[in-house]
Amino acid sequence: LQTCSFFDFKDSKSHMLNTSDPSYLSLMLPMIPYILAAVPVVGYGLYATKSNHDKESKKTQDLVTHLELDEFKTLELNTMLQWSSLMYYLVTLRGIVRKHKNKVDFVQPELIVSQHLDKDVNPYDHTHLKKMITATDILNFMKLNQKYLVSDDGGLEFNEKASGRADLDSDGQADVEMMQRLEQVDDEFDADIIEFDDEFCDDGMDSELVFCIIVNRTEKRVAVCFRGSVSMKDWVVDLSGTKSKPEQIKEFTNDTGAEIHTGFSEYLFGKTNEDGDGYTKFTQIVMILKQVAKKHPDFKIYVTGHSLGELRRLCFSFPRDFVYSLAIFPISFQTGGALTQLLAFALAGSKESADLPKPIIAVSYASPRVGNKGYLEKYKQLEKEGLLRHIRVSNQGDIVTVSPSMGFYQTGLNIHVAEGKEVEIGYCKDRSFMSQLNTNALGNHGLPTYHGRLFISRNTT
Repeated sequence: LQTCSFFDFKDSKSHMLNTSDPSYLSLMLPMIPYILAAVPVVGYGLYATKSNHDKESKKTQDLVTHLELDEFKTLELNTMLQWSSLMYYLVTLRGIVRKHKNKVDFVQPELIVSQHLDKDVNPYDHTHLKKMITATDILNFMKLNQKYLVSDDGGLEFNEKASGRADLDSDGQADVEMMQRLEQVDDEFDADIIEFDDEFCDDGMDSELVFCIIVNRTEKRVAVCFRGSVSMKDWVVDLSGTKSKPEQIKEFTNDTGAEIHTGFSEYLFGKTNEDGDGYTKFTQIVMILKQVAKKHPDFKIYVTGHSLGELRRLCFSFPRDFVYSLAIFPISFQTGGALTQLLAFALAGSKESADLPKPIIAVSYASPRVGNKGYLEKYKQLEKEGLLRHIRVSNQGDIVTVSPSMGFYQTGLNIHVAEGKEVEIGYCKDRSFMSQLNTNALGNHGLPTYHGRLFISRNTT
């Protein structure tokens, strides 16, 4: 998950904080006392997360792999996680190709990067992909380029030994588990990735959200998947915690006075860097979903996302990223879940998406709070009218799920998991910030922890 990483500033000067910029300084100065106060807690949390990883990670991963391959594989919650994971694999591989294409000659890179193909064979308009991508395409690319890939803490990185060596044979070793999961997805689902937008994921303060759209013919679903982001824009803009009311939300929420987090709003409803009409990401997504709905009128629309971000790397790079973790956590790991519930909300209520089949179904993991009390009331209203459904999974000790803490509220049917306990289920159930404080906040935000606590037998009875 090295692509679009704030921590990869060593290879990109665009990530560096310009301390002479008054706008950055004005945001950061009020945070200094809080950052200093957090040093002991976060420091111990990073230490605890790292020390416990070796003895727990294999057990957790074995459990996750077993459950995904066995009895829970057809559950709605797990299916959404599988598609989100598929997206992360593709993000990683595309980033490796873009970053190192001048160092080595990748074999058939067009399997996963089709934007630059001469011929557009994608049947859907307004997409960046000129060719749809399948799990088979991703798997074949990994097999063909295995010598250029190495596993790193459960993810993939470029094999630096391969740089400039055409004769390299077997130094690289792609992630075996990742390839097994791709084979599983390919065997069980007739599905295509029809859109993958990561064009501006690494543009500093001009970075944009990363999403993909998957058409799953086996389960008759179309899923919009968001990737949690850790760009400079995330932690500078989102740090303010201000609220706004974009026109796309204002048009159907005047009765409740809904306002949403400015940072999340800008990602979805702000103008993009695209040449031409300057569509918002929301409009781009709606245009593609309308085409899918016309071709597959009986398909349900899902929105999903979780906050994998750079959590794993942060936990294993102590103390190099220690200072940065104080500034960006919990805000920079939360965009995936936040955009999930926000997009579903807009699709359910906006006139622009009125023709789409309802209800819009959101399945979010580790989502933060997104809007004010008026946003919550409108969310409830849309759910009562059968236009929207939000399943929100949270984990005990994950402080992202209770952030921002002042003037923001949680939505949806909450499934709350905790170690050694049965799940707690409650509608619009929210928890206090203090109830989630702990010394292992990073670990409790991780996807393996969510998996291990949710997909167990006692939670299905």
